[in-house]
Amino acid sequence: MVMQARGYRFDFTRGIFVYSGTVSIKSNPQNATIEIDGQPAKASLSRINRFANVTGLIPGNYDVKVISDGFKPWSKKTEVHSGIASEFWNVLLIKNSYDRTAYNIPGTSQFFISPKNKSIAIAKPADFGTEIDIVDIGNKTTGQKFNFAEGSFSNEELKENIEWSPQENFLSIPLKFTRAKKPVLVKGRLTKPEEENYYQYMVANLDDGTSFKLNDFLDKETISHVRWDPKEKNFLFFLSDNSLYRTNLLEKGNVTLIAENISAYDLSGSQIYYVQLPNNLVFKTSLDGQTERIQLTSGFPLADKTIDKMIVYDDDRIAFLDQDKELVIFNYGEHADYFKKIGEAIEDVQFSNDGKKLLYWTANEISVYFLRDWNVQPNRAEDEINTITRYSENIRNVQWFKDYENVIFSLGDKIKIIELDSRDHRNCNEITNINLANSLITYNDSLEYLFFTDKNGDASELYSIVFPEPTNILGF
Repeated sequence: MVMQARGYRFDFTRGIFVYSGTVSIKSNPQNATIEIDGQPAKASLSRINRFANVTGLIPGNYDVKVISDGFKPWSKKTEVHSGIASEFWNVLLIKNSYDRTAYNIPGTSQFFISPKNKSIAIAKPADFGTEIDIVDIGNKTTGQKFNFAEGSFSNEELKENIEWSPQENFLSIPLKFTRAKKPVLVKGRLTKPEEENYYQYMVANLDDGTSFKLNDFLDKETISHVRWDPKEKNFLFFLSDNSLYRTNLLEKGNVTLIAENISAYDLSGSQIYYVQLPNNLVFKTSLDGQTERIQLTSGFPLADKTIDKMIVYDDDRIAFLDQDKELVIFNYGEHADYFKKIGEAIEDVQFSNDGKKLLYWTANEISVYFLRDWNVQPNRAEDEINTITRYSENIRNVQWFKDYENVIFSLGDKIKIIELDSRDHRNCNEITNINLANSLITYNDSLEYLFFTDKNGDASELYSIVFPEPTNILGF
């Protein structure tokens, strides 16, 4: 008993006392059972960190399983060592089935959640144009509607989204229009008029229910990459003829030139970052463009390429996508500096909220790049790349889950989630089935809702499920 109290157990295979080890589990849902080698294990519970400790394990290999009624099991093989805890801090169990909430907006094609998580802007095709419905998330009722004749919206085609202003009083809406080309004189004859596509931005004012064409307001035929000022109300940024501008929507003519010869820009904190041609140098300045600009880089790994997109976490962590979908990472790390290409055929990227991980994906593969050391089991090193999963079928809707240790994505008619933890194997489970080929899926970690479009009869509609299970802050 004295030896046991001090953490020793008798190993009958070797006939000696050995210092025991521990398996620590933190799971959702919390009312789960832990099995060790197929037998229920007695666990001590920590109410502070909400984890369960299975102690007194003789060093060796064990099958660990976490189960709960109504959920798919989670399992790993693990090796237990003397005096050390084998930790599994992000065990996520998936329900066998989830109850859906319908928002009753037939024809939903795209949707965009407001910054304060109060409303959803739903885009749907209308007769000869596009309709935007503003839906209250809480009571699921439709309020304002905006109709735009002839213009059509598709973020996959336009490569830009409908965006809410931070105060939720404006929406910027990129739309595609069609017009007849001007006939051209060829060999003394005018060519037959043909149609061509062109792109314009609409702005919806939720304060008074009106809308206007942003291009006309700015008196600019071509604009792109419209983004709202994150700090000052009623201001937005845009590109036009490779120049970056900031404007006040309440004062026509109040336009500030931020920088020229720009291929891409991003906003982070109280700074605006941009890539300047021809050498792809990166600069930053204040959001109003009034402070002296600061140069952050002195070169670029792909200096001859045009940068289509930059994603900024801070001065030390920036991702770039060029016109050929090559991914370059600028990482001023804790051990070294990295400025290099890390991927090809990349669809998009997302930083984790702590800036330690970068999620990126192709049409068939999901990967994570570690920008800083990760000293929680399983440990990872700065500048390390993990391939999370790959499929022959196209992957869509890739995004972080709230713990940044799981990734949500869709594959065919399934919404799935996979863990980063590669010890033994990665648990990958189906959350729910969908019957819509190009379903849009968005996980909102503030609301803990998973939103998605799916078929309802012949029409598409918006649904949500509660995900994951609500937790008890007091523990298990």
